[in-house]
Amino acid sequence: MNDSIEERIAARTNLAVAGATEVSGALGGLSFKDMGQVMEFAKLMALSGQAVPKHLRAQPGACLAISLQSLNWRMDPFAVANKSYMVNDRIAYEAQLIHAVIEQRAPIKGRIRGKVEGKDGTRKWLLQVETNDGDLIEYEGPELGKITVKNSPLWKSDPDQQLWYYAVRAMCRRHFPDVILGVYEKEEIEQAEGMRDVTPKATGGFVAKAAAAKAAAVEAVQEPEPETVDQVDQEEEAGSHWTTDVSLDDAFPGSDAWQEGASAFATMPAEACPYADDLARAADWLGGWHGARRAAE
Repeated sequence: MNDSIEERIAARTNLAVAGATEVSGALGGLSFKDMGQVMEFAKLMALSGQAVPKHLRAQPGACLAISLQSLNWRMDPFAVANKSYMVNDRIAYEAQLIHAVIEQRAPIKGRIRGKVEGKDGTRKWLLQVETNDGDLIEYEGPELGKITVKNSPLWKSDPDQQLWYYAVRAMCRRHFPDVILGVYEKEEIEQAEGMRDVTPKATGGFVAKAAAAKAAAVEAVQEPEPETVDQVDQEEEAGSHWTTDVSLDDAFPGSDAWQEGASAFATMPAEACPYADDLARAADWLGGWHGARRAAE
């Protein structure tokens, strides 16, 4: 009988490492000593059942992302987890959480102040904040009638509150973009357009000539010459390596091989993975290596 994903995660969880995590009155209630503790904590979070939303259950990788984000924000990982959503295959956050992050992390004195004006569709917030450098920033938020996506129930029950969240977030993206870089509220992702083909149509002039040249180039390589040994060697030197074909989907954060890979990141490239004959361990090692690289970035 195959073990469930939860059983597999539990079997690979090092409780001794996780138990060594210090409890702190600051930094979100926890103080992690190293990346190993964060990864073991992420696995425990993935096994915590109803303590986290469904999109994080049995998902140690997603829990690791939440944990690292919480460390950056100095917030409780479980509190951040319970303000997160999975929208269009991306992790998104509640407007309330993003507002809290801005108040805590933006380079401002005191709190953001504002007053609301207008009625019905013209309702909007006028915001004011003083930076740590002494500059006064004034921002006029968008009018209620110009906001197209309104999926939160607050837009009906408490529109001024939701409009406040929207205006504060927009002001931060304009004046302090680094504070919430890469972090999106769930309605922002819902509003985002899907990818579309923007290739211009060949109707004449330069575009038609470019299309004709492209077609000629494609036709010219329909029957390529056989590769020589030197060509194959050159391709391998250019980056074609067996490690690029290893899927990281089955990698287990916190395994011995994962931690080996994370430690190896500082001293060797991914191509130096020592598990060419064991793809399962190779996936763990490479997962740790790439995880350490992302953390370094």
